[in-house]
Amino acid sequence: MQSSVVKLLESLNKDNPVRTDQREDDEGPVEKIAQAYELARNAMEYRAEHLVRRAAIERILKRQLLFGKDASSLAGLLLRELKWAKYIGLEGERAAKKEEVRKILETYTPWLDGRQWEREWLVGLISAAIEERLSQNRDYHAFTGFVFGHLKSVIVPESVAEFDLILYVAVDKVFSQSDNQQISYHLYNLVAEQAGREGVCDTGKLLEITRKQFLTGVNHPLFNRLSVVVRKITGPLVLVRDIYFSDPTGFEYVLADADIFKDKAMRVLSEQLRLLRGRMSTAGWRSLIYVFLTKMLFALILEIPIDRWLRGNVAWMTLTVNTVFPVGLMWVLTANIRLPGGRDQEKLVKKAWLAVSGEPGKWLEGEEVIFRKETKGVRFNTFLVVYAIFSAVVFGLILGVLFKAGFSVISGLIFIFFVTVVSFFAYRIRQTAQIYSQRTGRGLGSSVGDMLMLPIVAVGSWLSLGVSKLNFLVFVFDFILEAPFKMILRVLDNWFDFLSGKRDEVVG
Repeated sequence: MQSSVVKLLESLNKDNPVRTDQREDDEGPVEKIAQAYELARNAMEYRAEHLVRRAAIERILKRQLLFGKDASSLAGLLLRELKWAKYIGLEGERAAKKEEVRKILETYTPWLDGRQWEREWLVGLISAAIEERLSQNRDYHAFTGFVFGHLKSVIVPESVAEFDLILYVAVDKVFSQSDNQQISYHLYNLVAEQAGREGVCDTGKLLEITRKQFLTGVNHPLFNRLSVVVRKITGPLVLVRDIYFSDPTGFEYVLADADIFKDKAMRVLSEQLRLLRGRMSTAGWRSLIYVFLTKMLFALILEIPIDRWLRGNVAWMTLTVNTVFPVGLMWVLTANIRLPGGRDQEKLVKKAWLAVSGEPGKWLEGEEVIFRKETKGVRFNTFLVVYAIFSAVVFGLILGVLFKAGFSVISGLIFIFFVTVVSFFAYRIRQTAQIYSQRTGRGLGSSVGDMLMLPIVAVGSWLSLGVSKLNFLVFVFDFILEAPFKMILRVLDNWFDFLSGKRDEVVG
């Protein structure tokens, strides 16, 4: 057994997972209203399911911090709202848990007005700290360090400064599926651990260092390329993690024998692929709902008056195409996603066993991973110009076909907007589906179809990230509706508590 695996086993709690879907109390009217609100609010942003609660914590903290920074009061209000929405059960609101959250707030809130970092960044870090404290799954991020050590031994960097930092951030983002707020918190823990060995305990100084390292990692020009490398080769390590969480107490026993490991791995992989098919379908519908509510709805509302103004009537054909086509496109793009077949599954299981039992890097079976800087010489610039021309031709052809079909300029641009954004989300779902793949090919752009899709996906990524900052419905929910709405819920909650107490007094 590898020394890295031994260290991993020592760091794991090996507790059986605690069910987080338990309902320890009856759902009253306040809880039902709060859950309905959260369902509507979460539809306004596209976010992976495991990140929803952390985002809710951040949103609640931002609002409550406007009214004061008392840690004890903030902890109570936060846990109360989380319980309303069923993000936690009664256990999460107990005094012991409230004390843990209070200590976290007490540690960080005095630094919210620091000039070395953005207030929003620190609130996000606090929300990640609270999320991990509330999580029943304490072992998940123990695998981040394990995978980082594995990849550090097999990826050979050539003249790349800050490589360890970029690699850790890439592993945390891709393998552990952390968002930026969680990455910041994990970096803070590493910085604090190193500082503790050096005798430095100034929280403000640690936050300043963490902020700089976070920005260096996520903004590094090579970060995206390294993330692609991590995504391509970590399929076997994802399977190792899934084997652990299928039976934490029996994990060490499974690692002791190759036949037992492979049998367990095949059963776990089969179950995970079954679940993945369901998650892909859910992700596709959630993406469409998000695009419709936050982008498509307003674009279509805009298209109708503009058509009346320019044409004197509404072009119902183009309006129907702009409404229906994105749905069909999402279905086509996600329906063609292929999951690993029988031979690929056997190969994945074999590599997973080599990853925990063989020499470091043996699981890659001789595949050398060299990571070097991109040389931007004459050839690179030539390809860049060719790619720009090719992209212009692709969009020109699309618009040409649309104009011949009777689309106006506005309708055509709206069509382009929908197609690019939906294609981007479909590609993200495709990446999720390839979590168990170990691909050594070139990925997107390696086939004619992918080559045609590349500029569309690239524009969709740019539009999605840019327009998300102009999400009007998020502004309405967060800055207009939420504060008075939660105040009403608090009054209702207190009123029902009062009635319950009076009823108990009468009954005796």
